[in-house]
Amino acid sequence: MNKVECIIRPEKLKDVTDALKKSGIGGMTVSEVRGFGVQSERPDSFLFVHKTKIEIYATDSQTKNIIPAILMYCSAGKAGDGKIAVIPLHDCVRVSTGERKNKAITCPKGRK
Repeated sequence: MNKVECIIRPEKLKDVTDALKKSGIGGMTVSEVRGFGVQSERPDSFLFVHKTKIEIYATDSQTKNIIPAILMYCSAGKAGDGKIAVIPLHDCVRVSTGERKNKAITCPKGRK
């Protein structure tokens, strides 16, 4: 199990969301964030650039599909395209049912 975090350009969110839904993820969290990276040589008022952060809890097999989907829609070959981090998870619990690990991550049968 992994937590996949990615920072992307806000205008890429719809395409990435559609691709991730097709890849079979059980859900995701999206936040509006600000930050800077290698393109930080800007006036102070523009130092923090608006970005979108996506967080996904995924099985190992889902992770293999998630990364290519993000790269397909977000990689323009320019500074500021974003970052993807894959963080190992030791456990995950679905609060409503108490299901653990992969069962807590995948979409319950009958729901899509």
